[in-house]
Amino acid sequence: MKEKNISPEQINSIEDLERLPVIDRNILLHENVNLVSDAISFSRLHKGTSSGTTGIPIHYYYDNIGLSAGVAACYTLWSMSGWKFGQRNVHIWGNASSIQRWSKWSSKAKNALIGQLNIPSIWLNDPENIEDVAKKIIKFDPVSIEGYPSAIYTLAQHFQTKGYSLYSLKQVLTTAENLEGYQRELIEKIFAPTGDLYGSGEVLGVATRPIGDDKYYVFDPHVIIEAVDSGIPGMKDVIVTDLDNYGMPMIRYKIGDMIDDLYLPEREDKYPFTYFKKIFGRSSEIVQLPNGKRFHPVNIFGGTLFRKFPEITRHKVIWNGESLLFQFEYQKPLNKEELESQIKELLAGYAVPFVIEFTNRILPSKNGKYAYFEKVSLDDRK
Repeated sequence: MKEKNISPEQINSIEDLERLPVIDRNILLHENVNLVSDAISFSRLHKGTSSGTTGIPIHYYYDNIGLSAGVAACYTLWSMSGWKFGQRNVHIWGNASSIQRWSKWSSKAKNALIGQLNIPSIWLNDPENIEDVAKKIIKFDPVSIEGYPSAIYTLAQHFQTKGYSLYSLKQVLTTAENLEGYQRELIEKIFAPTGDLYGSGEVLGVATRPIGDDKYYVFDPHVIIEAVDSGIPGMKDVIVTDLDNYGMPMIRYKIGDMIDDLYLPEREDKYPFTYFKKIFGRSSEIVQLPNGKRFHPVNIFGGTLFRKFPEITRHKVIWNGESLLFQFEYQKPLNKEELESQIKELLAGYAVPFVIEFTNRILPSKNGKYAYFEKVSLDDRK
């Protein structure tokens, strides 16, 4: 701001925000406490940690009001899908720090108050544990399930195989990962209508796609969202400003995700909020080819292949700087030759070599999430 001769008094509108520099994950990683306000005692701030898709932990801080507002925003966005405070809810999560807190008396008291059953997502990745988890959930008889879509999808697969049902379940609420089309189809077939919550650890409760709607409504009273050019046609980088956290003001934070665009609310819309229609994933997942072409592999291949090859239960794309490696998890007989032909067709315009690997299990990362895309060095793959 000093370099551009800008003072805080000059920022009075959303348009004025564009004069400010962008904070990105790299700045958050290396400058960290320099972004904390000196108007609030550091000892009174709440610390959060996230490794995201990079695997490198970043730390962020909330003041009391910022944290409360973020949690309230999440509850408000859930309520747009019919969720009600106090209904029996299964919470499926994998963040290590969150799981550690579950054993504390305060967490147990909270869960008793709001009627929540906590399930570590890593339990669903173990074939020896998943049956016990399924029976525990059936006994709990939830009205809602919320958490990682990949973990809920795995649970839905198990319920489908066993013929189990959850008779009181009214809604599934996914968050923290992209909800892929094939995941949503099975989750809604086996469990219940599904809504999707969008946000991050750094900025909670940004937007939601309510059940029965095709729009992600931005919670404008809580955040300001900008969509800026990403260099990929039809994809915009998301920049978010948190309006409530004064402890570590997240002003013009490049969150790392991409959307189609931002649209103003229309008269017939259910909610009077700005909205977008599609989340494409993280900008770090864009592949820059040696020939200068760029593309986003998960969104090109994921939906198309899963519609044509329902035998595939998961996939992963690995880029080493020269070639692509496709890993496919499958449980039923698969026409591998046809799959390879389809990939060749999809890649025809990019002139990039690729290799296909088949497996009966793709493992998640330590936090229980599945990384659909990974960049590695040539030495790592060799």
